[in-house]
Amino acid sequence: MASPRHLDLGRLGELIAAQFLSRRGARIEGRNVRSGRGEIDLVALIDGRRVAVEVKSARRASGTDPRENLDDHKLDMVRRTAAGLDPPIHRIDLITVVLDGEGAAVRWLRDVV
Repeated sequence: MASPRHLDLGRLGELIAAQFLSRRGARIEGRNVRSGRGEIDLVALIDGRRVAVEVKSARRASGTDPRENLDDHKLDMVRRTAAGLDPPIHRIDLITVVLDGEGAAVRWLRDVV
């Protein structure tokens, strides 16, 4: 695996989110899962349910809240992509990752759709 220094912000955020979920008992079933024309960042088994996880990342210095990058169009794309997966997705979650020189602040928002 590439060192975190060599990953772009999005890939690093996905890696951190996957580790975050795994430490909380989730099993990551897929990363960058494609269905039709869409892609889901992570598919995880959480408490016996398949969950699509959209990951949004930002650097603290940018002053941007990563949730602002999840607009209605992106949510609709994730919803349509999840609907095309088998076995089915039970819910869609959002994980935000904000990075700075000290590390990462991770926030998990369940059932965003």
